[in-house]
Amino acid sequence: MIRFFITAKRNIARNKVYAFINFTGLSIGIALTLLIFIYVREEVSYDQFHSKSERIYRLNYALPAQGMELASSPPPIAPKLPDYFNDVETTARVFGRNVSIKRDDNPEEVFEETNVFFVDTTFTDIFDLQFVAGNPESALSENQVIITEEMAEKYFGKDDPIGQTLNFANRVSFSVSGVVKRFPSNSHISFNMLLPYDNMYDLENAQAAQIMRNNLSTNFVISHSYTYALLKEGGNPQTVNDGMEQFLKDNANPNMHLGQVFTLMPLEDIHLSSTSLAEPSATNSWSNINLFIAVSVLTLLIASINYVNLATAQSFSRIKEIGIRKALGSGKAQLIRQFLSEALLFVIISILVSYLLVYFGLPILNDLTGKDFVYTEVVDSQLITITVIITALITLLAGTYPAFFVTGFNTINALKGKKIQATGGGSLLRKSLVTFQLTVASFLLVGSILIYKQLNFINNKSLGFDKDQVVMIQLFSQNLNSLFSGADSTFQMRLKTFSDKLESQSSIKATTRVSAPIGQGTVYRGVIPEGFSREDNMIMANIGGDYDFLSTFDIEVIAGRALSEEFPSDVAGAYLVNETAVKDYGWGTPEEAIGKELNIEGQQGKVIGVVKDFHFIGLTQPLTPLSIGINLQNSPLLAVKVVGDDIQSVVKNMENSWNELFPEKSFEYTFLEDGIARQYAGFNNFGDMIKYFSLIAIIISCLGLYGMILYTTQSKMKEIGIRKVLGAGVGTILKSIFKEFSILIILAFTIAIPVSYYAAVDWLNAFQYKIEIDVFTYLIGLIVILIVVGLTIGYNATKAALINPVETLRNE
Repeated sequence: MIRFFITAKRNIARNKVYAFINFTGLSIGIALTLLIFIYVREEVSYDQFHSKSERIYRLNYALPAQGMELASSPPPIAPKLPDYFNDVETTARVFGRNVSIKRDDNPEEVFEETNVFFVDTTFTDIFDLQFVAGNPESALSENQVIITEEMAEKYFGKDDPIGQTLNFANRVSFSVSGVVKRFPSNSHISFNMLLPYDNMYDLENAQAAQIMRNNLSTNFVISHSYTYALLKEGGNPQTVNDGMEQFLKDNANPNMHLGQVFTLMPLEDIHLSSTSLAEPSATNSWSNINLFIAVSVLTLLIASINYVNLATAQSFSRIKEIGIRKALGSGKAQLIRQFLSEALLFVIISILVSYLLVYFGLPILNDLTGKDFVYTEVVDSQLITITVIITALITLLAGTYPAFFVTGFNTINALKGKKIQATGGGSLLRKSLVTFQLTVASFLLVGSILIYKQLNFINNKSLGFDKDQVVMIQLFSQNLNSLFSGADSTFQMRLKTFSDKLESQSSIKATTRVSAPIGQGTVYRGVIPEGFSREDNMIMANIGGDYDFLSTFDIEVIAGRALSEEFPSDVAGAYLVNETAVKDYGWGTPEEAIGKELNIEGQQGKVIGVVKDFHFIGLTQPLTPLSIGINLQNSPLLAVKVVGDDIQSVVKNMENSWNELFPEKSFEYTFLEDGIARQYAGFNNFGDMIKYFSLIAIIISCLGLYGMILYTTQSKMKEIGIRKVLGAGVGTILKSIFKEFSILIILAFTIAIPVSYYAAVDWLNAFQYKIEIDVFTYLIGLIVILIVVGLTIGYNATKAALINPVETLRNE
């Protein structure tokens, strides 16, 4: 075996260019495969670290008539499920929000914390919490808070956090009762702090808390909290799903029956299978995972094909060596072991290099995915097992065919130095493999172009309103379906003073109150449009705000008028609707819709205006009927339209004005366009990953093509010399070589077109608004492939054509 490796080392030294191509292709290909394995392993293992994960489900909330499904659900459901269904062992509600927090003994230092969860005490019965300090049995008692190790370090340093107090929202203090390890990164929920569910009301003023309690304890329409259920051993989730309609009839007020459908979704399926709105974290999909797996497999195949093609091509230069070995008694088995040893040596060295590439590639993968992979943690027994499997597969795949091919040479002809041509089968196989490489390269290139065009379309599509340089200031507690007030007796007056002060500045165009961040979803309410009845179980998207909503966001009124302070009745009896509402309700033209009646959860009103459709929800969802009305009580956001370039200075001035008028509450803001962009972060990250991974695969394919073209030109040196003697120019020689490969390119692209089209259509189905797959995209791909192959052929063939024919024909 050692002798085989020594011989392999000599062959590598004699053929440095081919060896470099093979080492580079295999190293990068294996590294890419390992990186994708690390990522895919993380994605498919979401939430499986909980010991009861197979029995944990989340209650999803759907309104089929509106084509809408939510990850959150009405709060009154959870406590009633265990008593109603024998299959349910226990349930827990989870509500997350941002909160301003400070230490009671250090009130000057205020932090705005995200992922602060209010949970039922049964949360610890369902999910596995790893306590570092504190008593798990009583950690979620009233006015207690569980914090992660990171939060303990942030607020208390090296001091013991147990028993220390933290002030929330400048209203109530909680005692630290436990410190836990943060959930792993492959969890669909990530928290910094856990507090008792009922304590969430304490963060509001008395008026807001009472309204909040009343609505959340009886309302079966509001989608407010995440509901998790732990089924008993052997419990059947379908039994619960089938019984939810009757459950609703038995427990909810009849006027709250809007055709809701509640279903249990397995915890382990959420990350890769959920398409629900209001997910607590970014989700992925099996189609994306399958695409990544396909890219890794194709990349390995391309790298292996490079080796097979180049090893087979090089074998013609080793004819005498093989003949001598056969003459000296080497049997076929020994020769096969020799070539397998060479392949194994290539793979082992490539594996070592690939692990180095993985080390340097992990930070890039982390940037692309938002993960936090650590090299010493991901290189484990699973990764090593995959590496061993890859080593065996590539060695057999890349070494077997060249070994059998070479050992089939005639010994006498080999020793006489006669030129041995590839058999028809061998030539056909090499051409087939080259065609496969070109097909994969074409598929990945076209796919990358289509993904880029779709993401560019989504990121730059007009939403029908002005989203640029809009600062969203949080006034009081906010959630997607808020039904409570955040105002105390002086709040509205102070807010009016704040708004007037902002609007007096030349750098601020306008301000408006709004119920939800526009473009990212809103509240849906039960509605009875004119021409329909309560039995139709209809809901309608609703945006609440003030009179400046349309002008601030530059939304066009196409019929009727806007809401105006000049009409006192607009406060409670007037609605604007969008074009989709007019169409879906069969109200004729926008002008004919003026004066139509709308009853929104008991609030009767008339349509006074129709606005041009704008995307108040993400572009992955279809537009639905929308109403806009005056609703300051439930509008926890102030939108500020800024003009000019120095937006950070403007925000700083806002903060100073805020602190003067609202010293009891920290200044919390976001940029509207950032929130909208976050909706597509997962798609953009996916696009970036596919783009880079595809580029790597294409580069490996090009390396192999370069090697094959180099070999082709070298094997045609005598032919090129004769052609030159007979008067052929460089162009003629280039044409003859390019013709051979152009046929393979056309064949490869013909195969790639339907495959890439099918894959693109499947991926684009995730978007409500998408590009058209046009011929131009395929033409770009074909032209790029032709240019790359043409330049490669041109470089090698020109070098060969410029050699003096005397040099190539001297020994003939």
